[in-house]
Amino acid sequence: MSIEDGPGDTLNPAESLDPDDVRNNDGDDVVDPPEHWSEADKFGMTPREEREGETLDEKLSEEEPDVEVEVPPDIPVAAAPDDSLTEEDVDRVLDDDVEISGEGRKSAEVVDGVIVEDSRVDKGQVDGTPEDGDSLFPIVD
Repeated sequence: MSIEDGPGDTLNPAESLDPDDVRNNDGDDVVDPPEHWSEADKFGMTPREEREGETLDEKLSEEEPDVEVEVPPDIPVAAAPDDSLTEEDVDRVLDDDVEISGEGRKSAEVVDGVIVEDSRVDKGQVDGTPEDGDSLFPIVD
């Protein structure tokens, strides 16, 4: 048996993990990266950017709007008595005859205050059959 008794004239698995046997002592010192990299992804990280300053448009583009959390009503709007509804509540109520239909759109209906959509339209089906309308090619009898 030779020293290199792995498959295809390679080192065996135990020796392949040992850096001395791999003869990988080329003098390179490995440096570990710091725990936290400096963030050079913001404005003002270079001396030039610090001198010139950030424009108002750049500052405004970084702003995020305040988000108001909408509190759901205590009882569903559909179950609330008519005299307890406010204008805000009435605006939330959908008409019972809501229908979203047309070419390429979902069709929906309201059942007990819930919008039920027709999922067949999502799957790539078109309205009607291919026989609807005139043919693009001449029909030879």
